[in-house]
Amino acid sequence: MRDYNSRRLLFDTNVLLDAVCRERPQSAEACEVLRRCNGGGDLGIVAVGSLKDAYYVLQRQYDEVWARRSIEWLRELLVIAPLGAEECELSLGCGEPDFEDGLIRACAELNDVDVILTRDTAAFKRSKVRAMTCAEYLELFG
Repeated sequence: MRDYNSRRLLFDTNVLLDAVCRERPQSAEACEVLRRCNGGGDLGIVAVGSLKDAYYVLQRQYDEVWARRSIEWLRELLVIAPLGAEECELSLGCGEPDFEDGLIRACAELNDVDVILTRDTAAFKRSKVRAMTCAEYLELFG
């Protein structure tokens, strides 16, 4: 049975990058939300494709060791949601202009997510799941 005092949060790729790169715009907020998922009552979820995308960016921006360590850290904190045929079909048919955003939307909708955490809230304006920044989330639920 689901505990409705906690929320299910899906982390978009840009928020994952914020969490592991201190120089990014909302790094402190992303880290604070992750802390709330690690024993604070909320459940953090990440689509496996977002981990792949974050790894790609991190290994290009930093190096292989940093990228692997960062993904391992995120993997320990978040529940990994798979992406499969159903998510692909929903993404293709949902009307989102970006296939990757459509996958995140489909993952959120199929996994009973309460909030998509992203810095690109406009990308999810048609989603059944509310999208907000980490700063907005902390202001509303902090």
